[in-house]
Amino acid sequence: MTEFEKLKQEFVALRQKVRDGNIFQSLGDLMAEALREMPPKPSTEVILPVDGEYALQRIQEYTHQLDLIAEADPDVQHVDFHISDTDLHVITEQLANPQPQYRDTGAFFFLSDMVQNDLLAPEQLRWLTEYLSSDEQLFSHILEPHNDGIYRRSFSVMILSLLLYANRAKKPFLSDGQLDDLIDQVALYAALERDGRGFIGQNGWAHAFTHVGNAAAEIFLMPQLIRADKLFLMSAMLAGFRELSDPLTFGETGRLVEVLSKLAKQHALYSDYMLLTLKNWRKDLVTQTPPKTQARWQQFYNRSQFFHEIILLNPSDVPKAITDYVNETKNYLS
Repeated sequence: MTEFEKLKQEFVALRQKVRDGNIFQSLGDLMAEALREMPPKPSTEVILPVDGEYALQRIQEYTHQLDLIAEADPDVQHVDFHISDTDLHVITEQLANPQPQYRDTGAFFFLSDMVQNDLLAPEQLRWLTEYLSSDEQLFSHILEPHNDGIYRRSFSVMILSLLLYANRAKKPFLSDGQLDDLIDQVALYAALERDGRGFIGQNGWAHAFTHVGNAAAEIFLMPQLIRADKLFLMSAMLAGFRELSDPLTFGETGRLVEVLSKLAKQHALYSDYMLLTLKNWRKDLVTQTPPKTQARWQQFYNRSQFFHEIILLNPSDVPKAITDYVNETKNYLS
């Protein structure tokens, strides 16, 4: 068993313990302990898509086909349109392309339109969900120094958030077991991702932590999801943020705080856990030696920014106990 496989099993076991009511206060520390046992990996070659021009050509052809259908009958409700499985695979692979014309304005825009306008068959939606939530997509090069693997991971999560919305708000296409597996994968990804880059030069957006917030927001809205599972995902997000030593400078912290605070307003269980986590973060600063490395200092300022983002929210959008605690400690963390 690899170290990664062991970590996956540990997270699945932690989720079950939360469901059984066996852990609560110690959940974050247990996650942190498991995460710190995963050593960073050396850089390896990132295999990138090579058929970007072909994929872009197919996207343009499908888009033109839809335009012709709309022109013929603007009020049409049931579009006679089908994307082949082969083309869907080729286009989806471009989510890993560092070049934004193939990844962002190409594959992402196209797949977003396909999902939101109900233009994919249920079996294609299921395939897309399973493919994007696979280990090969979500955890590709995740333990390595910054490299182009971030695009595959981050944009997989972004499309997954759209698929989660479609499954919740439209006709469901995922089984309970598939949703269960998806939550495990998103939670582990949120805990493991360490690449906080937002907009990257000529390659455009990576924005992984905003995409995490979007996917988590959809999971938190799932009506059938029990509180223990929502708590587990919340804990994974906070545990990952606790370990992050990259700066988040493109609004990602605000998005995470917004999503987590909204959940905290739903029930005292979430509010109590979020407050406990914030207190533990402050305890870290009191009990640990002062930061001496860039990574440690960045973790300090990430947490400080998290507190400040809570202050910026409308007080009615945050549980009062959290608002009161953050205001009491804001000078200490500034």
